[in-house]
Amino acid sequence: MNRENKMWSGRFDSTMAKSMAELSFSLDVDKELLEEDIQGSLAHGKGLVEAGVIGKTEYAKIAAGLRSILADAKKGKKLWNAEDEDIHMAVERVLTEKIGNLGKKIHTGRSRNDQVATDFKLYMRHKTIDILDLLSKLQKTVYELAKKHAGRLMPGYTHLQQAQPIQFSHYLMSIFFALERDKKRLSNFLSLHNECPLGSGAMAGSAFSYNRKTVATDLGFADVSANSIDAVSHRDMALEFLSDLSIIGSTLSRYAEDMVIWSSSEFGFLTLHDKFSSGSSMMPQKKNPDSMELIRGKSGRLIGNFTAMFTLAKGAPLTYSRDLQEDKLPVFDSAKTISVCLQVFREALETAKWNFENMEKRMLPALLATDLADLLVEKGIPFRDAHRIVGNLVGIAAKQGVNFTELPDEHWKDIPKAKELRKKLTFAYSVSRRNIEGGTGEKSLEQQLKKAKVILEG
Repeated sequence: MNRENKMWSGRFDSTMAKSMAELSFSLDVDKELLEEDIQGSLAHGKGLVEAGVIGKTEYAKIAAGLRSILADAKKGKKLWNAEDEDIHMAVERVLTEKIGNLGKKIHTGRSRNDQVATDFKLYMRHKTIDILDLLSKLQKTVYELAKKHAGRLMPGYTHLQQAQPIQFSHYLMSIFFALERDKKRLSNFLSLHNECPLGSGAMAGSAFSYNRKTVATDLGFADVSANSIDAVSHRDMALEFLSDLSIIGSTLSRYAEDMVIWSSSEFGFLTLHDKFSSGSSMMPQKKNPDSMELIRGKSGRLIGNFTAMFTLAKGAPLTYSRDLQEDKLPVFDSAKTISVCLQVFREALETAKWNFENMEKRMLPALLATDLADLLVEKGIPFRDAHRIVGNLVGIAAKQGVNFTELPDEHWKDIPKAKELRKKLTFAYSVSRRNIEGGTGEKSLEQQLKKAKVILEG
């Protein structure tokens, strides 16, 4: 390793041990920040011009050099070497090789601490915008499916037991509004973490006083960080980013679990397209819902990344310790993981076959027990008494191995106008009674779809 190429070699008499280099170097991970590093350096350079540290002509050469590095990287040109500790020092080395000693001026008034903090914030903000777009696309798919299949009925579940009849579209719209909260969390994240760290230096602020707000605006930030210690030391932005992505992953996982169950022969509600399924290496007949199982599994990975970040940050003393180098991989991994999960989930829903005949065949008359209790309340019977009466009917039916609606008249003697009420006990009637806002009734579903349309068009 050539010590003269090290950006901080002046202080040291020996080169870094090979084992230490293997422990320390992070280029393989943080090269993901290349575009943000170039973007940050271009803005920093403008600030240096404004402060009179470098001239406009010098900046023009620096900027051209930085842009050429990005262009070369996108073309797949080999730029980095074994001596590059991280992407930030690698860019500076390549820049200096391209334009000479002028390249060494770009780091004036800047520490890797505020440089990395800026790059990292830019990366998370960029990825958040991409993820918001994926969430909106998934919402649109859900909305279109709900519109298309309005009126189709299915059993609703609690405790994995049939509970009450619902519209299939009502279930779908639960996905839509859960995703809307995810979008609000991410939008709040963008609003909250909108301060530029550049100018904070290592921890005490830069001695070269350029207009930080001009630099911040150029990078798309609303303001500058108010305190240099806070700017370079805290990782609450990464924690919040990983938390938000973990919540999205957990939400997808719960719906994916339903899809796995629904695709089983015991349910038969759903047939995933072959593109989102796999077979067995031994059993020729198998068609497995791997897409949904993988989404379910990836949610654990997202939670693990969040936990790793919390563990990393909780004990790091202020302002900066090298521990914090480990903050990148969990963020990069979670951003990639949630993006592919959202893409797969959307495409799997779009291409799935929904077996409504099986849904309706599986609907048990016991789903109407609550409706009978409600009808008794309308006849003046207190709800707890109505609940007990219907519960007795269901219990007797279970012992006889029949549905409670099939019990002979003698078991209905305690129910006023039993014949009239029994005629009303249909799945369609049950759904029609629930037009309260947010319910599964036809009018309620129409309201939900209208709200969703406004959101999608907003």
